[in-house]
Amino acid sequence: MNIIILNDYGVVQGGATQVAISSARGLAEAGYNVTYIFGTGEKDDALLHPNISIVDLGQYDLLSNPSRLNAAYTGIWNKDVQLKVDDILSEFDPQNTIVHLHSWVKVLSASVVSVVLNRQFPFVLTLHDYFSACPNGGFYNYQQQSICKLKPMSLACLTSNCDMRSYSQKIWRYCRQLFYPHAGIPDGIKNFISVSKFSEDILRPYLPRNANLQYVPNPIDITLDKVSNPSQSEYFSYVGRFSAEKGALLFAQATNLLNVSARFVGAGDLEDSLKEANNKAEFTGWVSRPEIVNYIKDSRAIIFPSEWYETQGMVVAEAAALGVPSIISDSCAARDFVVDGETGLLFEAGNVESLKDKIQLLAENPDLAREMGSRAYQEYWDNPNNMEKHLACLLEYYRTVLNHSKSGC
Repeated sequence: MNIIILNDYGVVQGGATQVAISSARGLAEAGYNVTYIFGTGEKDDALLHPNISIVDLGQYDLLSNPSRLNAAYTGIWNKDVQLKVDDILSEFDPQNTIVHLHSWVKVLSASVVSVVLNRQFPFVLTLHDYFSACPNGGFYNYQQQSICKLKPMSLACLTSNCDMRSYSQKIWRYCRQLFYPHAGIPDGIKNFISVSKFSEDILRPYLPRNANLQYVPNPIDITLDKVSNPSQSEYFSYVGRFSAEKGALLFAQATNLLNVSARFVGAGDLEDSLKEANNKAEFTGWVSRPEIVNYIKDSRAIIFPSEWYETQGMVVAEAAALGVPSIISDSCAARDFVVDGETGLLFEAGNVESLKDKIQLLAENPDLAREMGSRAYQEYWDNPNNMEKHLACLLEYYRTVLNHSKSGC
């Protein structure tokens, strides 16, 4: 079996690329021939393996393109990508080759889907986001900072100024979505992978009725080690991008009201606002993977205050694997990783008082944080979402796609 992985980037730029690259490496180490095709940027060292052929399509992403006109055009339909991928696919046999797409909206465009479907390759799309249904990819109104309940691509959707940048950007994204059916998105695609039961439930109504939809857990890159002791740390930590929909400002406000130790690991547009909201908080910037793990270990709890749906929330699973509890908003996919009151705590999304109360509970009860972390650790390692499990489920699904059968993973 040959495996072709398509992705916007060749180096980690977010969760989708992290999974695409780690899967490629895992499949190569398992002895499979992998071709990793990406749109732009550097190539990750993890892709350097004898069983991985790397193809850089040499494109711009939407934000780095020096021509805004060209970015607008290629973001809707990248003809150059279409021709190059078509040429690559001509060298493979659809009878023993599977094509797996992770992300396409930043570089590759919908044209990459059309060429794969036209050549009739067995094709799998991982639903890392909500772009297959929603023009802005999140079912979220960035202007109102709230979950969007409008029907995607309806007249109400068209007239809603929900984009994080501008209404003109929303119109462009709406127009881009109009081309998706021409490419075969989503109705021409039969095989989908979801990364959480939460996101699967949201997306299912927008997928083809006969869709072969399978949950395959993303691999959590944590090695089994002794359980952490969160009672020994005073820090409540946020890990990720600093943006409105992620709820970072809510965390800054809550910890400022409580006067507890707050740590922000990451960066983003809201950094100045976060520092104004809590001038006593620690800001680390983006750090290496081992440093992130150490910051998680050195936490009373991880705070995941996202105000939009998310599709997973890997840092919560990572914290559980290390023995650290999490405090999570009750309207996002990360809640799948927490049993409220046992392995972590849920709070009302967007409610600073609710978040404050949960943080205060663990701030005043370090032994409770240790007990919750220990239970989270035990529950995670009883059935870990490691690379071995990810590859087993992924390969079983690939075989069902090639054989037109049903996965039991």
